[in-house]
Amino acid sequence: MQNLIKRFAGLGLLLFGILAVFSVYWPGLHGGFFFDDHPNIVLNPGVKLHSLSWESLRLAWSSGISGQFGRPVSQLSFALNHYFNGFSPFAFKLTNLAIHCLNGLLVYLLGYQLLDSLRQRLNLKNVSLWAAVVAIAWMLHPIQLTSVLYVVQRMTSLSAFFLLIALILHISARRGRNQHWVTISRLILAWCVFWPLSVLSKETGVLLPGFVAVYELIIRRSEQGKLDVPGRGVLILAVLLIVSVIPYLVSPFGQWIVSGYEIRSFSLYERLLTEARVIWEYLSWIAFPRLESFGLFHDDIAPSTSLIDPWTTLPSVLGLIALSVWAAMASWRFPLAAFGIAWFLIGHSLESTFIPLELVHEHRNYLPLFGVLLLPVGCLSAQAATPGVRRTVVITLLGVLLAYLGIITAMRVDMFANESMRTQLEAQFHPDSARTNYEAGRTLAAVADGDPGNLIAPILAKKHFEIAAALDRDFKMPLLGTLVLSCGVSQTVDQPVLEELQ
Repeated sequence: MQNLIKRFAGLGLLLFGILAVFSVYWPGLHGGFFFDDHPNIVLNPGVKLHSLSWESLRLAWSSGISGQFGRPVSQLSFALNHYFNGFSPFAFKLTNLAIHCLNGLLVYLLGYQLLDSLRQRLNLKNVSLWAAVVAIAWMLHPIQLTSVLYVVQRMTSLSAFFLLIALILHISARRGRNQHWVTISRLILAWCVFWPLSVLSKETGVLLPGFVAVYELIIRRSEQGKLDVPGRGVLILAVLLIVSVIPYLVSPFGQWIVSGYEIRSFSLYERLLTEARVIWEYLSWIAFPRLESFGLFHDDIAPSTSLIDPWTTLPSVLGLIALSVWAAMASWRFPLAAFGIAWFLIGHSLESTFIPLELVHEHRNYLPLFGVLLLPVGCLSAQAATPGVRRTVVITLLGVLLAYLGIITAMRVDMFANESMRTQLEAQFHPDSARTNYEAGRTLAAVADGDPGNLIAPILAKKHFEIAAALDRDFKMPLLGTLVLSCGVSQTVDQPVLEELQ
């Protein structure tokens, strides 16, 4: 009876957290589309679904322009949004928020399974409450905002949704004492239904075998006292999948990776060095979230050109190696911490390694964040288990931290509810970002275009364009923006800018 009460206490706390997340994000649902929302959704003919006919659904399914597979599940979800509500940004963002909260519920269920597996090792008195705290922190953290209010990043959250279901089914099948057919059914659903849906939502779904492998190697082995036969099979499968990447990369099918660097200002080697620094940046934003740290663009983080340029590159690389070695060595003694580190690193093993993507984006932490939030649970739960001052301090600290996350996220949400305010504030927070300055100038230029009597907006817009052009000499959009602005305001062509563009 007491365990049932504790379980419902955790669920009650989780429900309160979901309501808090909805309250925090609600003002931001009134914002508009921006950046990659336009080519992927607004300007994509396949998304304009007017009937539920087979041909219309097929066109929506195949309308994707992102990734290797076109991300058809995500594209179909966008098309269904359009079918029911047209191009209403509110409806699209509300759907994103609903998916995010459902993912929060799945994070709770996953956290419960993991912590319950280590209940005896960690001496956890209330697994449900700790799982709820982790899930609420995961939902409320400000680094998650772009996966909710940046509509196209539904690709990230939807892929995570199916991946989490697949992982929970796998773990429940491995831990359950059900009839044989129930176990087999759960495994088939996990690997043959939800895993493909995750991959077809976004390619990050391919990481499921990696997450399952660290579960088997760390959590399951700790719970059982050994690595059993199915666990060894999963590890072999994960290794085979990793090894199979090598022939893919050297084959003609993998040449898109090499050719992708032809349009980047950095090489594969430079990207790998830079990502070592970026990983530590992500960790600092997670552990010490400040409003000015976040932004839609982070091109103010300069690429590493060698191990010593900038000097932080080498310590970052060595730090990641040390972190990985510690996780491997301490997996038996500190299984939860080792699992959290492994989860975070696996979560970044695709988008933060060799793929020729932009260097930094916050949404890449959508799933990896869960691993970081697990790290302090063991220590805090031990202190909370002690009656008296320690328990009071831990409960107070957790309440303050969750409130702080909610406040920072609410401030970001308020920015994203107004495009002009967001772009101007982000330009202040990231003055060395060419793309942030360009977006600030573009927004002000639109204000000047809509209000010819506004004398300040065009002056500030031109200043932002000039800053953006100076920061990145290869960035053509600020020059084009300046030309359009001069034609609209003074009805003349800015000849020096035109010559520079030519």
